[in-house]
Amino acid sequence: MDDLALMLGSPSDEVRFIRPPQLSGVEALHARFVHHRYPRHFHDSWTIAHVISGAARFELERSIHTAPEGSVFVIPPGLVHTGEVASSGGYVYRVLYLQREALPGQEGVSVTARRAWMPVVMRDRQLTAALTTVHAMLIRQNAALEMGEAFATVAHLLASHIDNKPASATDLRSHHPAVRDAREYIHARWRDDFSLLDLATAVGVSQYHLAHLFRDEVGVPPAAYRQTLRVQAAQRLLRSGAAPARVAIECGFYDQAHMTRHFKRMTAVTPAHYAAAATA
Repeated sequence: MDDLALMLGSPSDEVRFIRPPQLSGVEALHARFVHHRYPRHFHDSWTIAHVISGAARFELERSIHTAPEGSVFVIPPGLVHTGEVASSGGYVYRVLYLQREALPGQEGVSVTARRAWMPVVMRDRQLTAALTTVHAMLIRQNAALEMGEAFATVAHLLASHIDNKPASATDLRSHHPAVRDAREYIHARWRDDFSLLDLATAVGVSQYHLAHLFRDEVGVPPAAYRQTLRVQAAQRLLRSGAAPARVAIECGFYDQAHMTRHFKRMTAVTPAHYAAAATA
């Protein structure tokens, strides 16, 4: 680990965030976790993680998954999940975060329709080898062409898993209109300090009923959902070069410390480290 390495509560926890300028819409996380635990959250990107050693455990779609050494797990955009250690010595993993446009042909893929058929944890020797090559290229100097070729292989292999959809696959989960409307309300006002009563009144149900429906269907309560949208907005502004103090104000946080606390819980790095992420 270099100056981008971040120690999280223990000398055993190490994190490095990488944003390769040669690959648009691609970010990477190289980490060793012994103590760090991700809260319930979701990404606006695909998450592809290769577990190098140890084991990781996470909840996704009301199921607990364990990813042992050598496995790869894939989480589509928008799905709420957690993350924690599942082995006594922690785990080491490498993660790619891919915006939808980084996977050609996947921009219009329905995330809800694929939940029942796409594997979450898998063993694929070709994909594992391709991911190993990509992550090695990410920390090499003067390897833009090699990096692009390696990523093209990863994208092709991922597409084969994503596109392997049974003809009868459908989304069996019901969607309550109040939850749909509440999500639209939050997306339109995620910077604002509105109350649960404001939200419930806007969608026409009681506060208690909305809180129960929203958490049951989405996987997190409305406040956590809004907080995740704020962190994602902060990521976009930080990538554009905005200063963390300005980002905190523009994204609805009380102050920079408040943003840093939530940002670090969801991404495992501070806003400053995220903003500085680059290849070695």
